[in-house]
Amino acid sequence: MFVDTDLHGHTYFSDGRATPEEYVEFRRQLGMKATAICDHDVLGGVRRGAAAAAQAGMLFIPGLEVTAFLHHGTERAEQFHVLAYYPASLLDGFQMESTLFFRRGMRVQEQWRAFVLEWLSRQAPEHREVLDVAELERLPGPLFPALQSMILRILERCNVLFAPFRDHHAAFWEGEENKELFGWTPEEAIDAIRGDGAVDIVAHPTRYRDRARTDQVLEYARGHEVYTSRHKPEVAEHYRKLAEEKRKFWTSSSDDHQNAAYARPPCGTPVRTLERICHKAMPVSMIVGA
Repeated sequence: MFVDTDLHGHTYFSDGRATPEEYVEFRRQLGMKATAICDHDVLGGVRRGAAAAAQAGMLFIPGLEVTAFLHHGTERAEQFHVLAYYPASLLDGFQMESTLFFRRGMRVQEQWRAFVLEWLSRQAPEHREVLDVAELERLPGPLFPALQSMILRILERCNVLFAPFRDHHAAFWEGEENKELFGWTPEEAIDAIRGDGAVDIVAHPTRYRDRARTDQVLEYARGHEVYTSRHKPEVAEHYRKLAEEKRKFWTSSSDDHQNAAYARPPCGTPVRTLERICHKAMPVSMIVGA
């Protein structure tokens, strides 16, 4: 049994354009039964997304996309992303705010703010003025424009800085100064996700260049994405077969950033996966709306 889902996409809290409310409403209009917001390394949009989903009568899964690395600090370095899915009970009281990844996300936001402001401090006065750096300096980390919002601000107000910023921003994740935040191996990220009470799902596994290491991580992880905009049909079928052979959990998502035409997943997510994420606290009939 499958449920019509989109369990991986982004809002303006990371590198998407949509508000959490817009993100959920779009999927409600498509008739989806369950969704998740998985912004990069932050849980900032989760409570707003959950409130919108509750109004829409949808199952909402709190989540995020954790940045780790293969071969961090070497010429072979490449980002590796693991999705973390929490049960809905995370939103009871202040449980979410006490998790390791919420606290890490707050640090990520503060570090991003410092990173961008330092770069802006080295730009020409006229460029700083048109970007209203004085306004940006007044914003705390949680309200500071995330990656996509910062790119749009530069494009709209001072597009001559777009190329320099595009080339510079990758250093935020790859630099030694933020190694404590992002320089984890995928296995270290997975262990932290499990320690936080969440389910680990490898994001878009076809993306990574080091196939041998990717296979090791897939063996270690509880599951992986099968249907996603990054997977051609034949690739998706390969990963679905692999998941079923290994008895891994698998998901169906779009990895939507609102920068291109929406790619609706061609298949839903198995109820078995949703039950595991929800810790079987929600009957199947409630998940599928039966």
